[in-house]
Amino acid sequence: MKILFLTHRFPHPPNRGDSIRSFHFLRRMASMGKVWLGTLYDQTPQEESWEVLNGLCENVLAVPWGKWGKWRRAAVSLAMGKTMTEGLFSHPVLRRGLQEWARQESWDVVVVFCSSMFPYIAAMEPIWTRRPRIVTDLVDVDSQKWFDYAREAPLWKKILFRTEGKRLREWEKKVGQKSDVLLAVTDEEVALYRSFCPIESIFSVPNGVDTEYFNAEQPFLQAEVEIPCRGVFVGALDYQANVEGVRWFLEKVLPPLRKRCPDFVLDIVGNRPTATLQQVCRNTPGAHLIGGVPDVRPYLKRTQVVVIPLQVARGLQNKVLEACSMGKAVVVSPCAAEGIQGVAGQDFVVCSSVEAWQQTLPRLFEEESRRTLLGQAGRKLVVEKYGWQTQLDRLASFLKVS
Repeated sequence: MKILFLTHRFPHPPNRGDSIRSFHFLRRMASMGKVWLGTLYDQTPQEESWEVLNGLCENVLAVPWGKWGKWRRAAVSLAMGKTMTEGLFSHPVLRRGLQEWARQESWDVVVVFCSSMFPYIAAMEPIWTRRPRIVTDLVDVDSQKWFDYAREAPLWKKILFRTEGKRLREWEKKVGQKSDVLLAVTDEEVALYRSFCPIESIFSVPNGVDTEYFNAEQPFLQAEVEIPCRGVFVGALDYQANVEGVRWFLEKVLPPLRKRCPDFVLDIVGNRPTATLQQVCRNTPGAHLIGGVPDVRPYLKRTQVVVIPLQVARGLQNKVLEACSMGKAVVVSPCAAEGIQGVAGQDFVVCSSVEAWQQTLPRLFEEESRRTLLGQAGRKLVVEKYGWQTQLDRLASFLKVS
């Protein structure tokens, strides 16, 4: 089988939500046949990453995204009545390279990771001598994310975000109509998509977790001990939903929480923290901005509670699954828990208000047995329902050409 895989972010290292999913998809596809990879990157990949991808793929075409060029393309796309998303991920070098491949190769399947990469299909269609099976992984229904952002945004952003949401929703309909199969990360995302585009050919393929990697019993972690009154947030710190969620916690929850628990500290771990977040952390007692680290597991192991206070979230949150896999007590906002087939109060704790956060965290710091039970239940949930093998077997069934 010959497979073309298009993804909007370089899929290695698998250290953030989209790259984790795309890398595991890529590895499974490589076991099924020959894979051609077309992708973008915003940071120059390490040599190790090139070696990994070249070892998996027949050919790799990776193009630098461009720090300012991508935003110019997004603005032009918006002005032309299209979505910012289409312009943001449209790159002439990648488009020409894929067209050249299309003149030389005939693929059995094209897998498109996120609707943002679907415009490249139109660029190749006139060249194809045989139409491949097209499988598009929406992951999340991105249009809803823009509507969610618009709810709390100032007026000018509200107008912009709503416009993007409306246009992107129409684009997502077109993607569904032109794909043979659509995938999404949860049944909830599938139901949301069907609410505005009632097609049958959309199915859920949840994210998985490497439960051996995210395992607190790893020998090298045995020296890590819990630090009293310590919480941690782990996530990409240049992603708006993460940044806004952390800011909300630091501004709304942390100050009154420290009046009750003066020793409480929140470790904030993740790559490329924004300047705004850095400033908020500097001005907030109890906020400990760590930034990027080579391995997040020691920080997860030493914390008493993993804090995931997202105010906007789509799909299935890897950060929740990974924290549960580490056997930690995990406290989440309602939207961060959506799509996870667990039991609130048993596998993790859901807090839906500032008051709930302020009451829940001190109790968990005081009740070691409660933290232990939550950690054990969360670990059991992930091992039984979210191992990658199960999810990738499901993916493979949609890629097979009859």
